[in-house]
Amino acid sequence: MSALKPTAVSALAKHLGATVEGDAKVIVTGAAPLETATASDLTFLGNPRYSAQLAATRAGAVIVDAKAKRPASGSVLLRAAKPYLAFAKALQFMLKPAQHSPGVQAGAHVDAAAKVSPTATVMAGAYVGPQAQIGPRTVIFPNASVLAGARIGEDCLIYPGTVVREDCVLGARVILHNNVSIGADGYGFAQDGALHVKIPQTGNVMIGDDVEIGANSCVDRAAMGSTRIGRGTKIVNLVQIGHGCQLGEDVLIVAQSGLAGSAVLEDRVIIGARGGVLGHLRIGAGTMVMSLALVTKSLPAGIVVSGNPARPHREQLRREALLKRIEKKGGKDD
Repeated sequence: MSALKPTAVSALAKHLGATVEGDAKVIVTGAAPLETATASDLTFLGNPRYSAQLAATRAGAVIVDAKAKRPASGSVLLRAAKPYLAFAKALQFMLKPAQHSPGVQAGAHVDAAAKVSPTATVMAGAYVGPQAQIGPRTVIFPNASVLAGARIGEDCLIYPGTVVREDCVLGARVILHNNVSIGADGYGFAQDGALHVKIPQTGNVMIGDDVEIGANSCVDRAAMGSTRIGRGTKIVNLVQIGHGCQLGEDVLIVAQSGLAGSAVLEDRVIIGARGGVLGHLRIGAGTMVMSLALVTKSLPAGIVVSGNPARPHREQLRREALLKRIEKKGGKDD
């Protein structure tokens, strides 16, 4: 993992647009939780329920909101409107990126018909197939495979065990974590009596810029046309995206969730952990599907749903309260 570079609190404050309470000359060299941080660490308080930990922290610097009190240890405070967001930006600012030597390393297999940028890195054990394209400064880690005709843009990271299948396309700054599958066949079978007749999956997957996909997640290729993942979308570990799905920009899908084939998620949709969406449904922009919810019908924009089947969250809460009252009475009506 990339290390953090020593950084003065004053430099962080300038980068974040934060105000400083304490010695702005303090240098932080790492990051740690409130309860374990030392004098060389940066940390943050994002939730008031952890104020007791703030009071006891020995961190060198803490990012807080306008209301937080300075701890007894005298830790330097950086006051920001959104501490968690500011902490993320601070770590990005402090990050010392890993250095990768450009070129095709010994032990990598790159087909003669592939096109690899001279500034890209293909590590030992990686495979790049015929007509595949690897963009500038992209890193293909050991045991990752980019199959025939796939195109990968600039500044991408393709981690070990990942497979980008034939003719799939990735934009710039895409991160695919360990063992991601891009472009495998989806569920495509026609019934002939008791037989399952395979429907050739002739499409591909198109992934926009700045997408990140977590370990062991799968994005299936379309039967026809493209499965699409829009710019800025983040998909966490163990997620299944069925064939022909269309995801908009800045979508967030949390671990162990699944979308059946041809589901459409408009911009900024959030799917909580272990959420599910049935095939051919559309979820409107900005809608949140809470953890464990199963969406069985299309949803409008900008609402919050929960439960199985998914329904507006307030309605689900009322139903749960009613069920608890019924259970308390032993199932007897009023």
